This record gives sequence, C-alpha cells and structure tokens, in this order.
Amino acid sequence: MDIFKRIVFALAFLMVGFALFASGVEEEPEHLTFEGSHADTWKLEARNPLLIGGYGDNFVYDGSTVVPLDGTARVDLNAKTNKGSMVVKFNGTITPEAGVSYTGNIRMEYSEFETGSDFWEGGVADFIWLHGDTGQEAPVMPKVRTFLGSWGPVDIFVNDELVYEKLVGHMMYTERSRDPNTYAIYNKDRSGFFSPGNPGDYSIAEPDETEIHFVAHTVEPDSGNFPPHTVWIHLNFVDVEVM
Repeated sequence: MDIFKRIVFALAFLMVGFALFASGVEEEPEHLTFEGSHADTWKLEARNPLLIGGYGDNFVYDGSTVVPLDGTARVDLNAKTNKGSMVVKFNGTITPEAGVSYTGNIRMEYSEFETGSDFWEGGVADFIWLHGDTGQEAPVMPKVRTFLGSWGPVDIFVNDELVYEKLVGHMMYTERSRDPNTYAIYNKDRSGFFSPGNPGDYSIAEPDETEIHFVAHTVEPDSGNFPPHTVWIHLNFVDVEVM
C-alpha cells in the first residue's frame, strides 16, 4: 500500500510540475523572430550616410529629399547584457524641428539601452521582425528583417556643442529597404511607394544587402511633422561592415 501511495504521489507531483511548466511557457513574452546566429557581441562599422528628409517628412518614401552625406558610424553592442555604445558622425545640414537648422560636424552618441516592449529584449535585440504589419514598432517602414536593433536615449552634438539631450533613440541593422538609386521605398509591384496606411503592400529593395538606420526624436506632439513629434533626425548608412 505504501508503494502504491508513493507512486500516486510521484505521478501527482509530475503532473503539477508539468502544469506549472506549461503555464510558465505560456506566460513568457512572445514576439516575431527569425532564424539567425551571431556571437553576443556585435561590432559594425558603416559609411556613406543618407539624411532622410527633415522637418515635415522624415521618411520620404519617394526618395525625393534624401541627401547623401559624408560620415561614419560605429556600433559595439552586446545582445545578451544589453550594453555597449554607438557613435554616429557626419557633416552636413539638418533641420530637426520647425524653423531650426544646424550645419557642421554632427555627432550622435548612444550609450544606454532600455527595457520596454517584449521585442526589445532588454534594450538590444537580434534577429527580430520590425515595422510593417508586425505590430512591433509603428508601420512607418515595411516589415524588415532586423539582424540587430536597439532602443535608448541619444545625445546630439553640433560642432561639439550639445544641442539635444536624451532624445528617444533607435537603431536597426536590417536588409536594405531603400532602392540604392532612387532612395525610394516602393510598394509590392513598384507602381507606387510604401504607405503606412497600407503596410502590407511593400517591397524590399535588396534582401541580400544591408543598411543601418539611426533615429532620434522627441515625444512632444507636432502635427506639422511626420512622424508627429517636435524633433526628428533620421539617417541610413548604406555601406555596413561586420567586424
């Protein structure tokens, strides 16, 4: 009888343990990822930045006001510890808010990374889908394979003078979404351009090539700007080297 009781107890214990395990799995955050592998530490160097528009339109889907600049970027991030740094340097003129322009040597510095939505994975995430109709970030871009992404505050310097402190910062290392000749982001059949109003109608210009996106913006509303915040800076780097 004692042996029978022990067997029943052991089975009950296993069933409870399984139920707890299953419950735990269901409660884990789920987000859209894709297969990929890389060491925890990512080191990227990039050149040939594009300034994507300015006040009024900071995504310029037709490519008309995308401006090539001289500059470099360095990314040094650990996707496991969510630590590292990124520095963007370029020379040119930006118009980040209504009636305000800056010209000279411009530097963007990111050194802190924040927890947030599940897909942020603690501030530095790798091999995730972003934008489009994914529900992971706003549909201001097509759905893109994001090999590495980060979220955290960014400081902006012009000629070594701090002009914006702790803006909302975001970086993505992705497949190339913009056409390398027209700088446009097209819809699926290239009869027109991508639109956030129809995020499922898109094409990726060069799935086998890559680019890095850097953005910095405020959260204060401004209906005269797109996206509708008072300050926006948006850069793409078209030449990326994995170190």
